[in-house]
Amino acid sequence: MLRNYFLLTAFLLVAIQSMAQAPSGVPYGQPEPLEFDLVNIIVFIIVPALIILLYIGFKRKNRKK
Repeated sequence: MLRNYFLLTAFLLVAIQSMAQAPSGVPYGQPEPLEFDLVNIIVFIIVPALIILLYIGFKRKNRKK
């Protein structure tokens, strides 16, 4: 029970500190869409999909034991 309260408190402190460090007077530009070249497709689509599939396979393998 105490562990849950500690984790909640730690999360709130980190969240408050990260919001406090956001600059407020910095001008922001227009976000540009991600270009679909080979490197971006591999890094942002294929690698995360492989990580998720490997994780699911690892969990199923451990569940059978």
